[in-house]
Amino acid sequence: MFQSNSDNDGLPDKITDFFPAIVYIHDANTGKLKYINRKITDLLGYSLGDVLAWGNDLMRIVHKDDQDNVNRELQHFYTLQDNESYSYNARLTDKSGTWKHFRTMGTVLNRDARGRVASVLFIAQDITSEFENQLNLEEKIRDLDRSNKELEEFAYVASHDMNEPLRKITTFIERLENKYKGELGVDGKLYLARISASVENMRHLIDTLLEFSRTARSHQPFVTVDLNDIVKDVQADLELKIEETATILHIEVLPAIEAIPSQMKQLFDNLLNNSIKFKKAGVSPVITISCLQLTRRQKEQHHLDAGNTWFRIDFADNGIGFEPEYNERIFQIFQRLHGKSEFPGSGIGLAICKKIIDQHKGLIYATGKPDNGATFTIILPEHQ
Repeated sequence: MFQSNSDNDGLPDKITDFFPAIVYIHDANTGKLKYINRKITDLLGYSLGDVLAWGNDLMRIVHKDDQDNVNRELQHFYTLQDNESYSYNARLTDKSGTWKHFRTMGTVLNRDARGRVASVLFIAQDITSEFENQLNLEEKIRDLDRSNKELEEFAYVASHDMNEPLRKITTFIERLENKYKGELGVDGKLYLARISASVENMRHLIDTLLEFSRTARSHQPFVTVDLNDIVKDVQADLELKIEETATILHIEVLPAIEAIPSQMKQLFDNLLNNSIKFKKAGVSPVITISCLQLTRRQKEQHHLDAGNTWFRIDFADNGIGFEPEYNERIFQIFQRLHGKSEFPGSGIGLAICKKIIDQHKGLIYATGKPDNGATFTIILPEHQ
């Protein structure tokens, strides 16, 4: 028989009514309520008299689409060990007919002489605001993903289509030079040379933008990649540039990880190219690639999956460095810290690095000081 416990000067009632949740005790033998606190009035508007009128059956306020699931969930509570708990979510209706979301947690309160569950203690918490916030967050994430995909599609299509007028401009420049070479004069030739240079700059910008779009659109599989092999391939590709700049490389042994090989090559190529490009005038670049495995504490500091193995790889150079205030900005697309005349480039290379690291669920950041070199750090998981 349902009752509001008032023994000991109503102390249990005072305690449970103070809880910000509905507290009730379910009799396993009769399937009825043995106790419920008055919080049901605050949260759902029902009085204890209303509960009595239902015949102590709370199922009548459970959403019809959730009732079968709730009946199945209740069976879990009869299999719990002492001090174990279990929870489930369901929609309940308040007295005005409004549906609210509740998370109900329960545990075994006592057992009979045979050790069978005699009663279960439940605590039902209103999570409507939490549920709605989660739905809003998921909707915003879907909107953001949709917007990003549309931007990526636009960047790809726009970049691809812009190459055609550039080809036409190049063709007409060549015709002007061939047909009117003697009539152009010094100024005319200078203007054409500047137009040609601008076309090449635009073509390079479009190519790197296409590269950025392809990185974002990539659906290549992850395979085991030996990063030592990646570095060797990149060194071979940059051999001429390394010789011309007298670059000195110090490379530690690197791990093998699950990754997309082409993107790892692009990542290492961009980072090495970046260190070579921003060298000090008259000073040979010295680039050190070091690696270490993160400790448990370091994984916690970076909020990384503790069950995975993570590697930190540093690209440290002795170049011109940069102001600390640009630590994050340098990974933004088209972000440049120096003029094109001094250091040519599109301002997309490091943004591509960031995109690659994001696709590999890792981290990338940079530190530097003016005239004192820079260090680019990537943190990557062993397994995806």
